[in-house]
Amino acid sequence: MKKLTRILAAAFLAILPFANIAPVSAAGEVETPWGPERKLFTWDNPATYATFNSITDNPGIGDERDFVRIREINDHDTYGDQVTLEAGHTYEVYIYYHNNADGHEIGKTAIGIADGAAVKSSFPATVKKGEKATVTGTVFANDTDPLAVWDGAYMTANEDLYLRYVPGTAIIHNGGELNGQNIGPDYLFGEGALLGYNQFSGILPGCNQYAGYITYNIFADAPGFSVQKSIISDQQSFKAGDEITFKVRYDNTGTMDQLNVVVRDTLPEGLTYVPGSAMLYNNNLTEGKAVNDDIITENGMNIGDYAGGSGWAEVTYKAKVNDDQKCGGELENSVTVSTTDGNKTSSVKIVIEGEDCTPTPPVVPDTPSEIVKTGPVEITIAVIIILGIGAGGFYFYRTRKTLKTVKSAVSGPEGGAGSIAPIAPIAPTEPTEPQAPINPIAPETPAAPEAPVAPEAPSAPEAPSAPVNPIAPQPSETPAEPQTQANPESPITPAGFSAPVNPITPKDQDQTPPNPLA
Repeated sequence: MKKLTRILAAAFLAILPFANIAPVSAAGEVETPWGPERKLFTWDNPATYATFNSITDNPGIGDERDFVRIREINDHDTYGDQVTLEAGHTYEVYIYYHNNADGHEIGKTAIGIADGAAVKSSFPATVKKGEKATVTGTVFANDTDPLAVWDGAYMTANEDLYLRYVPGTAIIHNGGELNGQNIGPDYLFGEGALLGYNQFSGILPGCNQYAGYITYNIFADAPGFSVQKSIISDQQSFKAGDEITFKVRYDNTGTMDQLNVVVRDTLPEGLTYVPGSAMLYNNNLTEGKAVNDDIITENGMNIGDYAGGSGWAEVTYKAKVNDDQKCGGELENSVTVSTTDGNKTSSVKIVIEGEDCTPTPPVVPDTPSEIVKTGPVEITIAVIIILGIGAGGFYFYRTRKTLKTVKSAVSGPEGGAGSIAPIAPIAPTEPTEPQAPINPIAPETPAAPEAPVAPEAPSAPEAPSAPVNPIAPQPSETPAEPQTQANPESPITPAGFSAPVNPITPKDQDQTPPNPLA
C-alpha cells in the first residue's frame, strides 16, 4: 500500500507543474527548432524500447517534441515557445524529459531503461535589437533510439541585451528523492548533467512515473551609463590667469556592473592643468579623496568598478587660463569615459574675455541686385553695330590704300609726297622728250624692222592743237615759244632718240600727240 501511494504521489508531482504549460497540439504543428525526425507514439500506445520525448498527446504538455519552454517570472505568465526580453527582467527556462518505453511490460527491463541519461542546455550571451535568438535543450542517453533529441524556444528583444545565468537556479523536478536538487551549471551548460530518480545515476526507467523537468533562470542585462562635464563657477566668462574648476559626472544606468572605469580629459590650447587638484567622489567616497593627476595623461585615470543601476562617481580638477590668452573667444574642453561596454564623451565651452583680435575684413564692392539681361533683340543690334564698325574700318583701309596707289602713280617714284609733278606741253615744231610712264609694262621683243616707206612731201605745217588733258602750268611758269621747223621736208629726230622703225610721215604731224598718262 505504501508503495502504491508513493507511485501515485510521484505521478501527481510529475504532472503538477504542467498546469502552467500551454499545450501544443497534434504532431506536425510544432514550430520550434526540434529534432531529429523520429518514430512517434501516443499516450495509450507507448514505445516498446527506450526513447525520449516522442509522444504527441501527453495530457500535461501536449506534443513532447516541444519540450523546451520559457516564461517571464511573475504570477500570471505561463510557459511558451517565445518571449520578448526586457532589460532588468528575469526569465525561467523549462526542459521536460520522459522515457517513452511502456512501463507495464519492458520499462524496467534492459530494453526499456535509458542508461547514461543526461540533459544539457544553452542560450546566447547577447541578443541584438530585432534579432530572434534561441534557448535550447537536449536530452540524450547511451542506448536510446534516437540517441539524442533536442528542442528550443525563441527570444526577441527591442534593444541590445546581455543574458546571464542566475546562479543557484538550475533545479531538477521529479517524483523521487532528487526533486528540488540543484544541478551544477558547469554540467548543465557543458557536457551535460546526469538525470535519475533518487540520485544522479543516469539510470532512467520507462513510464511517466520517472518523468521530470529541469528549470533555470536567466537575467536580461542592458549596459548603460551616462557622462556629463560641467564647470563649477558662478562666472559666465573667464580671463587670462583665472582658474576654472571642472567636474565630470559618471552614472552606471544599466543593469550590468562596469569594471575598471577610466576617465581621460583633453585640455585645449589656452588651458593648463593645475597639478594636485584632482578629487574623486563616489558611492563609498562621499567626502571625496585626493587622487593622482592621471586624468590628463594618455591612459587616463582608473576610478574603479561600479554596480549596475546604482554606481556613480564624480571627478573634479582645476585648469588655469594661460596668460597669453589676451584675445576674447571660446575654448572647448572634452572628457572621455571608457567602460567595458564602450566609451562616451562630453564637452563644455569656456568663454574667454579679452580684446577683439579679429582682423578687419577687406571691403567688398556691392554686388548689383540685378544683372542687366540681354535678349535676342539686344544681341542682334550689337552684332549689327560690330559688323558696321568692321565694314567701315575695312572701307577706310581700302580707300587709303587706293589713294596711296593713285598718288604714287601720278607723282612717280621721284615725286614728293603729296605733290604731282606737272607735265610740260609738247612743242608743236619740235616734240619734247616723252616721260617714262609710271609702272611701265616691259615691252615685248620688237619684230624685225620692215623697209621704210619713202615719205611724201610734207604739207605746210598747221598750228598745233591743244594736248589731251593738259595739266595747266603753274602761274610762275611761262610756256616756251614754238619754234619754226627749219627743214619741213626731213623729219626732225629728237635728240637722244634713234630713228623710229615706222617713221611718222609729215601728214601725221598735224595729229595730236599721245598723252603719256593715258
